Amino acid sequence: MQDSDWKLETELRIVRRLLALSLIDGKKQREQIKLLATAGMDRHEIAELLGTTAGTVSVEISNLRKQGVMRGRRT
Repeated sequence: MQDSDWKLETELRIVRRLLALSLIDGKKQREQIKLLATAGMDRHEIAELLGTTAGTVSVEISNLRKQGVMRGRRT
C-alpha cells in the first residue's frame, strides 16, 4: 500500500468514526447499537465506539431482532 493510500484510508476511517459518533450522541445504548448496526457497522466496530464488548452488542442486536425492531445481516 502506498503512503498516500494509507493516508486516505486513515482519514476516511476518522471521518466515518466522527459521523457515527454524531449520529448516536445523546441516545441510549440500545438505540446507538440499533443505529450503528443498521448503518452497516459490525459488532466489533460498534463495541469499540461505545466502550463495551462485542458480546454485549451481539446480545442487544439479537434482542432487537427477536422483538422485530431490526432485520438484516449478522454483525
